[in-house]
Amino acid sequence: MTEKVITESFLRKSFLQKVPEEFSLQDGQILTPAAAQFLSDRRVKLLRGSAAGVYAAAAKAKYVAAEGDTSYAEKPEHMTQLTGNQLVSKDHPRIIFRGLLDQFQAEVFLLQQQLEASGDFALSQNLGELLDRARAILRAEVIGEILQPCDLLGFSAAEIRDRSHQTQKYFGLKHLDISAEMDPILLSLNRLRTLIRQVELAAVTAFTLNGQIERNDIVQALNRLSSVIYVMMLTVAQKSTAAGDTMDNQTVDEVVARVMAKFSTADNTIPVELSAHHVHLSAAAVERLFGRELTSVRELSQPGQFLCQERVQLVGPSGTLDNIAILGPARGKTQVEISMTDARVLGVTPPTRQSGDTAGSSPVQIVTDRDNLTIDEGLIIAARHLHMHPDDAGRLGVKDKDLVRIRVGDLRAVVFESVLVRVNENYRLAMHIDFDEGNACGWVPEMTGQLL
Repeated sequence: MTEKVITESFLRKSFLQKVPEEFSLQDGQILTPAAAQFLSDRRVKLLRGSAAGVYAAAAKAKYVAAEGDTSYAEKPEHMTQLTGNQLVSKDHPRIIFRGLLDQFQAEVFLLQQQLEASGDFALSQNLGELLDRARAILRAEVIGEILQPCDLLGFSAAEIRDRSHQTQKYFGLKHLDISAEMDPILLSLNRLRTLIRQVELAAVTAFTLNGQIERNDIVQALNRLSSVIYVMMLTVAQKSTAAGDTMDNQTVDEVVARVMAKFSTADNTIPVELSAHHVHLSAAAVERLFGRELTSVRELSQPGQFLCQERVQLVGPSGTLDNIAILGPARGKTQVEISMTDARVLGVTPPTRQSGDTAGSSPVQIVTDRDNLTIDEGLIIAARHLHMHPDDAGRLGVKDKDLVRIRVGDLRAVVFESVLVRVNENYRLAMHIDFDEGNACGWVPEMTGQLL
């Protein structure tokens, strides 16, 4: 039977074996807008078609069924849009796939909120990479583009697979035997892992035609996300084991060495905190971007500073950074602090400066749902620094604006040079480093350093 309405779904089935160079539209046949875009994306030449024929469906009816020749003036309640004006039932396999992918993202947001409340910004940032990949998968599915491979957590697909399979080699652990006694964060990650497996199974159902999978790129990407989450679980389990009661001799020796080092140089011990990328907004910027005052979520380690509920997006010449935290209260001038890795994502080369020193620094666009703002200067890579109270300065024998050296870490110890001392009555003793520096020294929560 000759199809009256040529839809994207019909073309996908027809081109399963091979994409032709030309496609002939017979008299009386109607090509939907989504199908026309499908042909254009694949550079298939349309023969005997005209603009009137291509968009005749849209002129006669607002919606067209993706499967069959039914058209609708209004969208029925039991149907939803697949792409363009094409309608399918709400229990269509591709709609179920999208719903599960949306649920996965919602679970990631909840876990990120939990991690940031506890100060584990590094793991929260890693989860941000999973969110970006999930969004890329959804976009590729909706518009029919090929999903390009990418590294995750700094590892290629082969490296992720190797780490998820050879757990003893990379983590000193057997494969995880999940139980209720495990770290709550590990169990939350396991929930994400099981959910992404459901998304993968839904993708197999949605994209299997005549025993063959049309979207191997999406299925493989979902399988890799599952492996990435398992690697994250192993990392959490490794840290929990190192802090637990069942440790091998090497681990015991390392812990004893750390404790003895703290006793021998207790007066020089410096708490080390990880400072994630963040934004300080002026009062005018707050009003423009949100139209209301900032909402405090929790106090930060430095008195008077707080993490805000509101988030922004940073836009650069070659990329964006989403879900960027705002630190309150509002300041006199807007300032954005990122890492060198973030700078590469945005496609910018900001200077390394201390907070407040923004003259001649880089521009950046700050975006919210309400408005956007481009600052001509204010984007910097935050230089490492050391906050302390005058009493700490007296005890440690340093003064404001001194440059000191601090050793941080154990197995991956790093001596940080030129750390600026900042002394103020309102400061609490803490060294601040960014994510790149934290990864270099193997930073973990409650890590300390030694003033040399």
